[in-house]
Amino acid sequence: MRWLALFIAIGLLFDAEAEASNRRVALVIGNASYANAPPLGSPVNDAEDIAAGLAGLGFDVDLRKNTTLDDLRAGLVAFTEKSAAADIAVFYFAGYSAAAGVGSYLIPVDAHLATPESANAETVPLAAVTAAAGRARRLGLVILDAMRENPFPAIPNGRRSSSSLTSAGSAPIRNTLVFFPAEPGRTAEEGEGRNSPFAAALLKYLRQADLEINFVFRNVRDEVRQATHRKQTPYMYGQLSKDKIYLHPVKQVVQDDTAVMQHCDNAVAGLADLRAAGADQGETRDDTKAAGAVAACAEAVKRWPGVDRLHYQLGRSFFAMRDYGGAVASYKAASELGNARALYELGLMYENGNGVEKDPARSRFYYEMAAEKKIAPALVSLGLQQERGIGAASDPAKAYALYQRAAELGDATAINRMGELAEKGLGARRDLKLARVLYQRGAAMGGLEALVNLARCNANGIGGRRDLAEARRLLAKAAQAGSTDARRILAHIEESKPK
Repeated sequence: MRWLALFIAIGLLFDAEAEASNRRVALVIGNASYANAPPLGSPVNDAEDIAAGLAGLGFDVDLRKNTTLDDLRAGLVAFTEKSAAADIAVFYFAGYSAAAGVGSYLIPVDAHLATPESANAETVPLAAVTAAAGRARRLGLVILDAMRENPFPAIPNGRRSSSSLTSAGSAPIRNTLVFFPAEPGRTAEEGEGRNSPFAAALLKYLRQADLEINFVFRNVRDEVRQATHRKQTPYMYGQLSKDKIYLHPVKQVVQDDTAVMQHCDNAVAGLADLRAAGADQGETRDDTKAAGAVAACAEAVKRWPGVDRLHYQLGRSFFAMRDYGGAVASYKAASELGNARALYELGLMYENGNGVEKDPARSRFYYEMAAEKKIAPALVSLGLQQERGIGAASDPAKAYALYQRAAELGDATAINRMGELAEKGLGARRDLKLARVLYQRGAAMGGLEALVNLARCNANGIGGRRDLAEARRLLAKAAQAGSTDARRILAHIEESKPK
């Protein structure tokens, strides 16, 4: 698989004069326990502390420690949809990196890198990370604390160098920054304390109130230079917009009151996705948690009625309580403040008749508005309406085109739907090999329907060789991840065995 399609980014808040951000996500990785290189002391600590700092700023943080190649790739793939749908997204990596030719690579803990050619197969390219950062709607920033001494002599010039970004001939992506701990050709120190000098400086200025982003970088640079006796100077590559950008603007959020906002975010994060599970698993609903989330988010909305994300979170809380009228009202308030995800949720409410009368036309209206803002699930929903002839005549070709747009944003469901249409020859030329490839892509991104379809292809030799053992493995994997279809198929197989 080509990893240049991965979407990894980091974003920052901008001030009250700019449009308020809708969604902030972060992927934070710390690799220290390498199997074939000397262990590092601070990356796990750095990642834990950076993750906590970002969470305190309202980011939805995915923290991963000591990632293997599969773990690192899985984390990036899982993060693809989040970052593509986010206004602000975060990528932070601490560990080893390497440079080979014009490419730079992030190294997982199980890498061998015995030959120069092994970098492509055993690592994740920095170029993919940088390109992915530009997918965030507002701003992307990639922070790499990864310029240690080269532990893999087979890789030429093993220290990661920012020159690899420019030597490839690609111009900086607008509103996307890469922040290195040292200048090209220099290594970064780990330091003697809990954190590296670079991470320690970031933690110091990450949450400083009303500090414009350019001054954050300058302060971090000066702090690191002083801590390392001028041996190490952080280096930034990329372009910022003309808007002033703040990591922690107190104009909109009073610093001492951020705990109330974070309490709302944390309470909602603890709720199950009842839109998917409610019909079949209603007995697992936790009304106590949902009621707590409603209370927390209602208090946050009361304090900051102009923050769209809080209205959106309140809508999710009401939905978990089955208070669909409250959910609709909150989603409408969020959408009026510019929250694109709320538009998609409103489309679902009108499609399913939750809190409102079913109205396919109005549902489509909201989906189209969300799709314009690159909300991938909205594109999928529009595709399903076209495919099934909801509100208009069925048009599989238009559905396929909509799924393609969602797939470009990293949506596994869209990729699976493309596979099903290709397999049936609807909206596209019938191509069983392509269908199988699409199922493989969707399955690699964690799509349960794609996993089941790929198992079916293996079981029946569709688009490739027949492999019953692989089919059973895929079904077991899907069942373990929660697929009721996979569980039903496996149960049928067991019942069909000779007694």
